[in-house]
Amino acid sequence: MTKSDSSETTTAPRRLLDGIHSPADIKALREQDLPQLAQEVRDELIRVLSQTGGHLGPNLGVVELTIALHRVFNTPRDRFVMDVSHQGYVHKLFTGRLDRFSTMRQFGGLNGFLLRTESEHDCYGAGHAGTALSAALGMAVGRDLRGGDESIIAIAGDAAFTCGISYVRVQTKRFIVVLNDNEWSIAKNVGAIANYFNRIVTSETYAHLHDKARSFVQAILGKTGVQIAHKVEESVKGLVLPSVIFEELGLRYYGPIDGHDIPLLIRTFEFLKTQEEPVLLHILTKKGKGYEPAIKQPDKFHGLGKYKIESGETAPTPTPTYSEIIGKTLAKFADNNQKVVAITAAMPSGTGLSHFAKAHPTRYFDVGIAEEHAALFACGIATQGLTPFLTIYSTFFQRAYDMAIHDMAIQKLNVRLCMDRAGLSGDDGPTHHGLFDIGYLRHIPNWVHMQPKNEDEFVDMLWTMANYNSGPIAVRYPRGSGTG
Repeated sequence: MTKSDSSETTTAPRRLLDGIHSPADIKALREQDLPQLAQEVRDELIRVLSQTGGHLGPNLGVVELTIALHRVFNTPRDRFVMDVSHQGYVHKLFTGRLDRFSTMRQFGGLNGFLLRTESEHDCYGAGHAGTALSAALGMAVGRDLRGGDESIIAIAGDAAFTCGISYVRVQTKRFIVVLNDNEWSIAKNVGAIANYFNRIVTSETYAHLHDKARSFVQAILGKTGVQIAHKVEESVKGLVLPSVIFEELGLRYYGPIDGHDIPLLIRTFEFLKTQEEPVLLHILTKKGKGYEPAIKQPDKFHGLGKYKIESGETAPTPTPTYSEIIGKTLAKFADNNQKVVAITAAMPSGTGLSHFAKAHPTRYFDVGIAEEHAALFACGIATQGLTPFLTIYSTFFQRAYDMAIHDMAIQKLNVRLCMDRAGLSGDDGPTHHGLFDIGYLRHIPNWVHMQPKNEDEFVDMLWTMANYNSGPIAVRYPRGSGTG
């Protein structure tokens, strides 16, 4: 061996991941090496995020998907539009940011979401849910108008389809939507599908035929036959209904398929890439795949701070956070007042309402990622003489601004608005800072606004809100802990 050969040997990448500097390097790998790359990516995610915190669970679930996307398509020419984009860490690793990955969510480091100014491969920034389909559709129409032929791919999780804006009528060609169903069930998250089936099963014709069929099967096969028929019925519903609802929106439905099968994903994307019509691919993935603590506690590991790799344990905060305080305080209010109701928009842990949900499940409502609905829902409850507390991040209440005026202020409805993450929200970045709530609420008539200086004053303000019945009232409070 020559001296030159020895030098080349010692500088060779120790991992496949170390040799990925752009998507072209993924294309250069042998297909049989891609599972090894997937494992190395998971190891890197678990190692780095244990030191920086971040959205671990969602990214562990999209490793194979991201490998397949970059294997088949060509960014930045082709466009990946990720809903929320908190699942974009793997994409960052594959687009020249491995050497800076340890700076994720740190001052001067990589953003925790996709950012157009961070990389040419990030074609669209995000941080809130429900934006991908409309933005990607606009890109596809713009591409057609200028005579382009690149692929436009929108990637959205099943929870994003609780957003009404995700249900857009697609009127363009060569448009791909990837529905990443990481709960292995779409029914409880996608309201349009559930409602569509509900219209069928509540019809008199369906009920009559269903009862006749049940009696017929039981007469021949007994109760066991009825149980088998029920399982078949549920399987058919899962197979047929997603196809119907999405094709009504103009999308040819494909799936569901295993979102962790790299060869299958590659073959499927190669096929979809050739289709002229708009399509939707439904994939099934496991949130937190490859890390047992994240699989056992998907809600906790959706997004978290630093943790111990061996156990997944996070360091306890020295004092309670404002979010923890509100959950326990509202639960105490509800112990003594049957009128107290708590509402969240898909953020039970983030807003501290998990404790309330366990203590008073019949008066706790998680309406999904539908902030406008959450606000109107609280208004309706207020008209019935109840005491609704709407807990929501300041940045997300921006979506319900019209309701703050049209429904709460003009009608002077007794809605208690609790705005978490007010002010600078730290490492989540600009899409999550609660900087504008003072400006967009203070000038509206009939509103009362408060902000505590510590947690003791916060509890007093919550008590004031519970007993205030002269219109809408809001309290804003920061992320993290306070001392009093």
